[in-house]
Amino acid sequence: MAGVYSKERKRKLEDENRAFQAEWEGDFFFTKGKKEGTALCLICRETVHGNKRYNLNRHYTSIHSQFEEKFPKKSKIREEKLQSLKKSFACERSTLFNAMNKNELTTKASYQVTEILAQKMKPFSDAEIVKECVVTVCKTLFSHLPNSKQILDEVSKLQLSDSTCMRRSQDLAANIALNITDELQQSKYFSLALDSSTDITSISQLLLFVKYVSKDCVVKENFLGMIPMTGQTRGVDYLNTIVSFFNERSIDLKKVFSVCTDGCPSMLGRNIGFVQLLKKHLENDNLLSFHCIIHQESLAVKFGENFSCVMKQVVKIVNFIRSNELNRRTFQEFLKELISQYGDVLYHTEVRWLSKGKVLERFFSIRHEITLFLATKEKEYPDVYDFSWWLKVAFLTDTMCIMNETLTRLQGHYNNIVTKMISIVFSQEQKLNMYIEELSNSDYSSFPSVKTLFRENPDESQDVSDLIKLLTDLKNEMSLRFSDFRKYQEPFRLVENPWSITTANIAHLSVFGYEARDLKNELIDLQHDTELKSVFEEKKKNKAHYEFWKAVEKDKFPNLIDCAQKILCVFASTYVCESTFSKLKFIKNKYRSRLTSENVENILRISVSSQPANIDAILESCERFRHSTSTNVS
Repeated sequence: MAGVYSKERKRKLEDENRAFQAEWEGDFFFTKGKKEGTALCLICRETVHGNKRYNLNRHYTSIHSQFEEKFPKKSKIREEKLQSLKKSFACERSTLFNAMNKNELTTKASYQVTEILAQKMKPFSDAEIVKECVVTVCKTLFSHLPNSKQILDEVSKLQLSDSTCMRRSQDLAANIALNITDELQQSKYFSLALDSSTDITSISQLLLFVKYVSKDCVVKENFLGMIPMTGQTRGVDYLNTIVSFFNERSIDLKKVFSVCTDGCPSMLGRNIGFVQLLKKHLENDNLLSFHCIIHQESLAVKFGENFSCVMKQVVKIVNFIRSNELNRRTFQEFLKELISQYGDVLYHTEVRWLSKGKVLERFFSIRHEITLFLATKEKEYPDVYDFSWWLKVAFLTDTMCIMNETLTRLQGHYNNIVTKMISIVFSQEQKLNMYIEELSNSDYSSFPSVKTLFRENPDESQDVSDLIKLLTDLKNEMSLRFSDFRKYQEPFRLVENPWSITTANIAHLSVFGYEARDLKNELIDLQHDTELKSVFEEKKKNKAHYEFWKAVEKDKFPNLIDCAQKILCVFASTYVCESTFSKLKFIKNKYRSRLTSENVENILRISVSSQPANIDAILESCERFRHSTSTNVS
């Protein structure tokens, strides 16, 4: 329609791409502005928008009309005045830049201190103490220097109030989260480890960890997020929460190929567990799901009634000593008088993986002192005078020490490759056969506590049939568990040694979505490649055989490489979640219970993340920098 105003026709100034002309300096005493498309008057420092001769001329003639009379064009005095104004402007800009640069460095130092406090999980209110310490140190160390006052002034400008540090932690955590999200969006696949636990304010916190392959073919493990479950914690609740979490971050949940959980019914329920619901949501029946291998190892160590009553009695005796303050003080003094190996007994905590073994080890080590102490207290525990009862205690002590050693080997980030963890568990299963054979032959070399007890009581009967039965039950229990890992034990050896598996084994990896025929053909080609075998042997000597797959040609073995990378990305345990829960308990304690879930997540992300925040990138996005206005430490 004629005469109707159209926004699409409006011409924007930046679209004209007008450049500043050098001749305008001499004609109108203007220089190029800081922003594109602007010019700065050297006389009054006013900025004119639009690099047009008309705009600059209008400003010059209307505001500085008398300037033309004092400094005529093409005169020497005008040229000198121009150079003087330019020099003055350059000096002002340099001074301003130095001030901004100093403030930027102060802000950067503030971010660095905040990052350290978050990594150490310390309260941000401690930041002012850090500042006070730095000022005190500077006063002492640099007092003899001529610029000591300048150093103190710069230190006193640090912005380290608790509210400032909280905002800094948000920026640092946001930067880390953004980098991880970008990498996940670009990755082809990833695996999940998730677990939930209740914090001090009775909020169920769901932790998510991811493992994926980056663009430079490096397997990375990172903290993805902490989600507070304020309502119910059913499988459907977990599913809805996680789906929303991934949608908000524009991460394709269909890229997930493996999930590891703690094995609770809401996670692994046959019909309405989270894993089953996730398979239906993704329409992927081949989604791998694993019950944490450390949890399974702990659950496998079950005792029959004959031995569980022994453990209950040990716990009762320990509780008698420790639950009463007078009893505990008296017992500690009693141990000091006897110059005992230990100074106290340990409480048993059911949820701690290693607690049972440590309690039994300490209890058996000071068994004589405990017996004497109970006699002085006239407390009747007839079992402590029964050799058969102590034999069971000794056997449980040795058995739990063996199992604790296995559990310890399964923990830690150095054992986060699924094939290593499977090997540790199944080798333990084979050792149980050896222990049964040793006990049957009255060989107690693997049971030092039992051996010590028999040496101290040579006249007692060495009937170990109950002990053999417990080991047999333990072996049978372990053989019933780990079915999820047992199925892929042989195929997963592809990452350790592709020359040790067969085409029948490799066919099982078709669960990753590849044709079994292609996997078999590529495996045969790889096993007959002598050059690659020599590369593998070299990597293996340097204990870097997992990096071998970086050297394999992707064009020749695309399916095998993808399978190997997926195996390396599999979570075999939720250890990362459990260790993070320990940090969560440390951060959100009874003294900091009012911390919001968002702030707790920020601190956790900084302390747990394997890659630090890019502080320089954060500073580049800052509009301005300010120094501290506090004067309490200057």
